[in-house]
Amino acid sequence: MTTVWLAGLTVGLLLLALWMIQVGRRTVEGNTAEEALATVMQEFDQENKELLRSITQLKRAHDIEMTGMKAELASVLEKIHMLQGQQEELIQKLANQPAHVTGQADRLMPSAQPMLYLKEDYREVPALYEEGMSPHEIARKLGIGDGEVAMVIQMLKKQGFFS
Repeated sequence: MTTVWLAGLTVGLLLLALWMIQVGRRTVEGNTAEEALATVMQEFDQENKELLRSITQLKRAHDIEMTGMKAELASVLEKIHMLQGQQEELIQKLANQPAHVTGQADRLMPSAQPMLYLKEDYREVPALYEEGMSPHEIARKLGIGDGEVAMVIQMLKKQGFFS
């Protein structure tokens, strides 16, 4: 905001200086330098008021947008907290199931492996890599670049998905 004011002030002073030079050269119109200066200052004051109004409107719009984003973030955090609670309940229920049901639950929810969030194009990469395919072979099979496959495998290794 300070930069805008300084820029406006600089432009105004330059305009004032140019105006004063121009007025000094004009003798036909009959305006004195004081009248010209008063006119320039009046115009400068009006432009400053308009600039201040614009800045105030922008600030209001920004504040309204930020308030909306904060409310949305609070809602998302509340939903995350609720889902985490539900996840804990489900894990607890699964832990209390008999052995034959627990084996099925382990297949449905592998707890030893980290959660995997991959783009649709990369979803098959982990399974193909575990089958022993090279990154080049995986890239050819899925129709994506070698570098993309190498990056996904490296990311999964860092996350502990592969040993």
